[in-house]
Amino acid sequence: MKPHAAAVAELKLNGPELGEPKLDGPELGEPKLDGPKLDEPELGEPKLDQPKPNELKLNIGCGTSGIGGWVNIDNSPTILLSRLPLGRQVFRTPRWPRDVRRMDVRKGMPFADGSVRAIYSSHTFEHFTYEESLQVAKECRRVLAVGGVLRVVVPDLAIAVREYLADRANPKASHQFIGRLLLISGVRDLLHPGAHHRQMFDGNSLVHMLREAGFASAEVSSFGNSRIPEIESIELESRRAESLYVECVK
Repeated sequence: MKPHAAAVAELKLNGPELGEPKLDGPELGEPKLDGPKLDEPELGEPKLDQPKPNELKLNIGCGTSGIGGWVNIDNSPTILLSRLPLGRQVFRTPRWPRDVRRMDVRKGMPFADGSVRAIYSSHTFEHFTYEESLQVAKECRRVLAVGGVLRVVVPDLAIAVREYLADRANPKASHQFIGRLLLISGVRDLLHPGAHHRQMFDGNSLVHMLREAGFASAEVSSFGNSRIPEIESIELESRRAESLYVECVK
């Protein structure tokens, strides 16, 4: 073998010299990680520092009220539109906080099993079908650590019904009641599926759904009464009069 050929063969056998980067993927036996990563934002989204595993707190369906210290998640298409140059002016989108991530939780969440300490979701589950909400609840249970808390807040159908029955003297009470439920879809739903309500819960049905998802401890709670220590920073007083609160622990 010629000296030059022998040198080339030796390089191929020994791999890169000390300090040279390795370009051909993981070592033999190392796992190959596929799928979405929490630190890989979509086009136009900011890259954010992430909490350590088991310190994660998820705010699902945060709207424009995302808060610091939580992974704020929403699925509105206006999030990305608002981050285009002049997007807010052209499309008249809301002013979305920079730390809100667009994510469709019905397709799963890019968090490891048992890596989340708390999940809060306000006025979101009513935008899913029952089967979708059940699957999302199961996904929440998967990512929660043992002892982790899931708190779900939705419009309370029982409150709406009581107020309707108390307003029977109003000849348009029935129509106002139906309109309040927001169950009629429109053009907006073509751009943002689920923009309107697809179901309504009372205490019995929400507790039942969460127990069906594996949360045996699911029970009706009340405004501000939670195992989540920071509840006062995330639970909105403005939703109190119309809301149902259910909490459970994995």
